[in-house]
Amino acid sequence: MTTTIPVRARREVTGVTPTRARGRVRALLHRELLTPADLIAPVLVQPDHRSPETYRHIPTAVRLSGLPAFADELWALGVHAIKLFAFVENKTPAGTAAIAPDNLMVQSIQTVRAAVPGMVISTEVCGCAWTDTGECVVLDDHGRTDLAATYTLMSSMATLHAQAGADIIGPAAVLDGSVMEIRRVLDERGFGDVAITPSVIFDSALFTAYKSAMNTEPGRGNRRGFQIDPDRAGLALLQAERWIREGADSALVQPAMTSIDVLTKLRASTHVPLTAFSPLGESQMFATASDAVLLEYLRSLKRAGADLIMTYDATRAARLLTEEK
Repeated sequence: MTTTIPVRARREVTGVTPTRARGRVRALLHRELLTPADLIAPVLVQPDHRSPETYRHIPTAVRLSGLPAFADELWALGVHAIKLFAFVENKTPAGTAAIAPDNLMVQSIQTVRAAVPGMVISTEVCGCAWTDTGECVVLDDHGRTDLAATYTLMSSMATLHAQAGADIIGPAAVLDGSVMEIRRVLDERGFGDVAITPSVIFDSALFTAYKSAMNTEPGRGNRRGFQIDPDRAGLALLQAERWIREGADSALVQPAMTSIDVLTKLRASTHVPLTAFSPLGESQMFATASDAVLLEYLRSLKRAGADLIMTYDATRAARLLTEEK
């Protein structure tokens, strides 16, 4: 008599397998995608005499006198990099205060370097905070870009920041040749080990909150001549390629939320480090979101290809990640 062994129908696996469902196996396979060390905090340094009421709504706005304690807190949370911005009061057409040896930016760099010697300090070299026109560039008598004067301002700022202790210089305006010129001047002045990270930056309403808080709104109402058209992703990829050819060590992509497609394409086409910058407008959107939603968003930027994430929520995120661990 022949015994027929029943054949069990093959079950399609459509979800988590039983093996991976075991907690200890899941723990074995898990790799942490986001850590506090992946975060950079943009810090908006304010003069001590400015009323806190004007910037209390900004998570990382701090008086110069409070900067050491703030930097200490970030370091203790595992955030080991910051980008400094300074509120400027004495603006001029040529932005001359930007290269004053005792300006607020220089004091901020020196303060952080003294308080937390190991902190990575990045700065921005752009005319927008320093010119009374709010423009990224210096204008000539006819209202046109004075390229030579602008290059001189940017490279002089870069040198001043490097002398004060900055590690990374960030040209913000999309201005061909600026990275090359800054690199040349830094090398000539003995700062060949100071990195340059330009911005692949789209024109965006997400920057409005920052411009309002730091009084950098351009007189003509927009910066479309020095930021990339948000409808032209290809231009962003081309600009990143140009920056790298000019000597950029890495690239900053902003605003992160509306540039994830560009971030992903850049990750596929280049091997330089990429930072996704989530500007103040995004932080305001996440202010009422749950902690879980914030971390999901930041992790999505890492999945998209970011090596680092610059966010005004760095302190909040670092605390959450520490608690999770």
